[in-house]
Amino acid sequence: MTVKLMMFGRRAPGQTIAENRLHMKDVHGRLVLDYIAADPQSGPRRYTQNHGLDGVFADDEAAPLALRLGLDFVTQIWFEDLTSLKASRETPFYHEQLRPDESRFVDVANVIGQPFSEEFTREPAPGPADIKLFVVRPRGADAINLFDSLASGEVAFSGYCRNLAVTPGPIGVVDEVWARDEDEARLLLDHCRQALDAEATDGKHSAAYLIAREYRLFAGR
Repeated sequence: MTVKLMMFGRRAPGQTIAENRLHMKDVHGRLVLDYIAADPQSGPRRYTQNHGLDGVFADDEAAPLALRLGLDFVTQIWFEDLTSLKASRETPFYHEQLRPDESRFVDVANVIGQPFSEEFTREPAPGPADIKLFVVRPRGADAINLFDSLASGEVAFSGYCRNLAVTPGPIGVVDEVWARDEDEARLLLDHCRQALDAEATDGKHSAAYLIAREYRLFAGR
């Protein structure tokens, strides 16, 4: 079973958004590509970074702190299975080069990393689908099917993917919705927020939302 490791995080304390994005894409991203080139058996099968443009924090004390603080990025790393994922994080390259670099751009005290399985409900339309909305819901949150809500609504979207956690962790489900531009993504955010808020109990809003620009640094093999 192919798994996708998703990292939900914030920039390192004392770092500007511009500094974070530059280091994340041009320094850390380059290291990941070097890892894939040097050790293709251990390196990821695909690798993308999603840099936050706008979003909404979770408003529920039961939600993970990272979702209540707000997200700056979501990184996605694909592997053949959980065994391959684990092995990739045990190599000398990872321990000597990738892991030490993480603290240079990530708030390591408030980052969540979990593996998910993908359920593509609608493939993105052809073209540069590089704007996405992430709806990140904690484990045990309302189980409303956002795809059905989107498909029955009037707001346009280019593609949709539902990600389900495959191991125990603080996140239960992540909805990814592709948009043609930021304005469309904001309409999607409003739609998804209203759909989930309508099902929320006691006025608690446990989901976090992130509009992001996707950089497909390694398209796969």
